[in-house]
Amino acid sequence: MSTILEVSNLSKSYGIRPVLNNVSFRLETGHVAGLMGPNGAGKTTLMKTIMKIAKPNSGRVAVCGSTTVESIHRNTAFMPDRNMLFAWMRVRDAIHYYDDMFADFDAKRAADLCGILGLNAADPIRSLSKGTVIRVLVMLTFSRNARLYLLDEPIGWFDPLAKHNILKTILAGLNEESSVLISTHQVKDVETILDDVLFLNRGTLILNDTAENIRQEHGESIEDRYIEVFQNA
Repeated sequence: MSTILEVSNLSKSYGIRPVLNNVSFRLETGHVAGLMGPNGAGKTTLMKTIMKIAKPNSGRVAVCGSTTVESIHRNTAFMPDRNMLFAWMRVRDAIHYYDDMFADFDAKRAADLCGILGLNAADPIRSLSKGTVIRVLVMLTFSRNARLYLLDEPIGWFDPLAKHNILKTILAGLNEESSVLISTHQVKDVETILDDVLFLNRGTLILNDTAENIRQEHGESIEDRYIEVFQNA
C-alpha cells in the first residue's frame, strides 16, 4: 500500500475570508474516502485546490508523489460539482472530447458505462436534466484509468436506483492501484463503500478516521458519528 494523495497544512482564503485552515490528510491506494461536511464547509475549495485550479495561501498537495500541475492532472480524474461540458455537444461528442484530451481514456469502458447509467450517446447535452448531466460526468470520469478519482457531490440529485448504479460504478472503477475521494453531505448514501472518513467544518478538518474504527470502537454508523460531531462543532 502506498500514498496516492498527500495534503499537508493546506490553507486558502478569499480576501479576508478563510476557507481552508491548515488541512492535512493522506489517502492510500485502494481506498475510498468520504469528504463530508455541511454546505459551505470548504469541500469544493479543497477539491479545486488539490487540482491546482485554486491556488492555496500555504501548504502542499502531492498526487503519486508529485506536486506539479501536469502530473496531478495526468494522474487525477476530477468530476466537478457543475457541468463543464460545451452546450453544443451530444453525449458522444463529450466522449470523443475526453478521448482526445486524456491518454488514459477508455472508449469501450465509456460505452459500457453509458449502458449501466442509462445514457444515450445521441442525446444533446443541452437537453439533459441536471441529474442526467451528472451521470454523464460520472461516466466520463470513470472511463479514465486514473490513479486518483475526485468526485464533488456525485449523488445528491438521484433516486435510490440511480444512486445504486453510480456507487456501483465508483466501486467498479477502483483497483488496488487507485483511490477515490468523494465530497458529499449525503452521508447515509455513501457510508457502506467508505474506507476512510474526513469531516470538514468551516475549513477545518475536525475528524480523520477509518470507517471501521468508527463502527467498531465508537459503535456508531458514520451518519450517527456525523450528527454527533457536527452537533458539537
